[in-house]
Amino acid sequence: MAQPQVPIDVDPETGIWRTDDMPMIYLPRHFLVNMQKGIEGAIGSEAYREILYASSDLSALQWCRAEAKTHRLTPVDTFRHYLKRLSQRGYGQLELTALDEAAGTASLTVRHSAFALGYGPETGRSVCYTFEGSFAGGMRYVLEMSGRAGEPLCREVACAAAGHPECRFELRCDAVA
Repeated sequence: MAQPQVPIDVDPETGIWRTDDMPMIYLPRHFLVNMQKGIEGAIGSEAYREILYASSDLSALQWCRAEAKTHRLTPVDTFRHYLKRLSQRGYGQLELTALDEAAGTASLTVRHSAFALGYGPETGRSVCYTFEGSFAGGMRYVLEMSGRAGEPLCREVACAAAGHPECRFELRCDAVA
């Protein structure tokens, strides 16, 4: 079955790639995996996880705000659209398996994660923490649009690189005082 195509427009003068009028960069998977491995080697996986969490949370929030305007989507549909676009771009097959908007909780699954595949199942640890901040940012957008205060927190609870059949993530919302 043919997958829907991701629209890519290339400006002939600047070489800038755009999808839905958002500037994009197209990279091979091994580049991202090798970059993660190199940074982990230099500063440690926990330090990199913290840096990546904050930056991907903000990036997901910005992406959701822009895409919601472009496509006139509801907040939850915007979050689902974000996951669809990540799936279409080769990060893996991302699925929102449960969502409780009122509680600010969700469960997500990533099958065929680019990071887990790049590290391999013998790695013995979770390596898909790249997605944690992205999922928190998507939920942050949902909460923002519903006028709900709270801090979305996401953690990978199972990873294919640690021998699990898929990567799983749990999102919850901590109250903000």
